Amino acid sequence: MAGKDRQDSGRCRVGLTELMDTGVTRSFNLDFFALEADQKTVFDFLFSSTDVRVFESYSAFGSELREFRSTEKIASSQQLGTDAGGSGFALSLQLWSPSVMRDFTITKVKLDPSKCDGHTFRYRIDGGGLIQLYLGGLCERVVTKSHFGHRSQVRAQAWGADDGVDWKALTVLSNRIQYHVRKRLAAAKAGSMPVLPQALEHARAGYALKLAAQTPWSFDWKAE
Repeated sequence: MAGKDRQDSGRCRVGLTELMDTGVTRSFNLDFFALEADQKTVFDFLFSSTDVRVFESYSAFGSELREFRSTEKIASSQQLGTDAGGSGFALSLQLWSPSVMRDFTITKVKLDPSKCDGHTFRYRIDGGGLIQLYLGGLCERVVTKSHFGHRSQVRAQAWGADDGVDWKALTVLSNRIQYHVRKRLAAAKAGSMPVLPQALEHARAGYALKLAAQTPWSFDWKAE
């Protein structure tokens, strides 16, 4: 694991634009609808059936970057299944597989204390073979989408982030996880997006399935 410093431009919130600029928007993605119980089943599979390790994308101000080693650890420190801001990015995580990428980088990001409540730094995890997991959830009468995805080799090369990645292993791992969500966990579909059981219960009760709470339209769903 390597470390480096980076000067932040003064922003102190990791918003939608910054997350989407990581390059996952033109690669291998799976959007799905999941609430607390559903999200726990996804984590249970990751921890029991893959070699991924789960990290937060960015640390809290002035704190070390956290790794979550079990579903219970995540659930005890995060409010799973709730998306208060309605963005679909209530929880931003990075999945690292040692079979895909031997190492990753922890980058120290310098902050402007005048804009960040006096804080001067935070950390983030970097690496071309990382997998992104962004969790949505309940926002009033809306279920916002969650997202699983990673860069393609072509996209990583364009960003200069393709060194040390076993792209075949990444494809195999990604396909396994996506298959599990699509074929074993999903109870319905909203367009091409899997809807997991607790999210489906809420859809049946009249909750809207949306990309974000502010999205002016919602998805129809069809039971599997």
